[in-house]
Amino acid sequence: MKVHKVTPRGFCLGVVKSIKMAKDALRLYPNKDIYMIGLLVHNKIVVSELEELGIKMLDDWKIPREELIKTIPKDSVVILSAHGTNKKVIELANQLGLICIDTKCEWVLETEQLIEKHLNLGYKVIFIGKENHPETLALTSLDKENIYLVTNIEQVNELNIKCDKIFATNQTTLSIIDTDLIYKAISLKYPQVLIKNDICEATYVRQNAVLQLNEKEIQLLYVVGDKRSNNTMKLVELGIQKNIRTIRIDTKNDINLEDLKNVETVAITAGASTSSVVQNQVIKFLEEL
Repeated sequence: MKVHKVTPRGFCLGVVKSIKMAKDALRLYPNKDIYMIGLLVHNKIVVSELEELGIKMLDDWKIPREELIKTIPKDSVVILSAHGTNKKVIELANQLGLICIDTKCEWVLETEQLIEKHLNLGYKVIFIGKENHPETLALTSLDKENIYLVTNIEQVNELNIKCDKIFATNQTTLSIIDTDLIYKAISLKYPQVLIKNDICEATYVRQNAVLQLNEKEIQLLYVVGDKRSNNTMKLVELGIQKNIRTIRIDTKNDINLEDLKNVETVAITAGASTSSVVQNQVIKFLEEL
């Protein structure tokens, strides 16, 4: 079977940095309990490996981080995810006597600083994001009165912002196609808007690589990554939009041989939080068929 390895794929620099900071914490604080609020990165395999090293994971899927932080014993270490964290959570952690290690992605930090800059200049902010995603929760928490979250064009049409100064930006891991359409709707409704599309470089180049695939040559596209990874799921969506049969898998164990019947060429890509080890296992398995 011919295997087309889409490049780039897998770990972005932000994920590499976050994992390194988490592992460094084990070395720097060998005698302290170390906790991780939520998923450090959206990949359960990576998170499981960190748990095996001794980091205790507190999932924030249903419980707000403000509440989870209160359950951590004083003088413990708390690792905050790459997606960003509400500043009030960090302040609370410091008040509770916890040692904070913030692994926030540099691209998310840049978006945060842009939002704060425009809020201080008197702008209303429209933020395009996925509802309840940790990055969206962190960035919209900067000012709940003056930041307006939209997830689709319908919500743009429902906006009623009475201000001449409007700034629009977005979550870093969205679909480049969907985001562009939403920005066009915002510009149509608010011609005075200032726009800064902040889809990160890692997300952009991975999505663009999928968009460049030739749907006449590729019969099947595997996207290796966690279902809670937004950038992974957007790669799946773009593959489908290209009219390529696209399947998301966590590991090679998820490959169903029935899906490969009459398939001559399969393409492989991976989300930005998927390790090269897992990707290479998938590639090797397919190449040996």
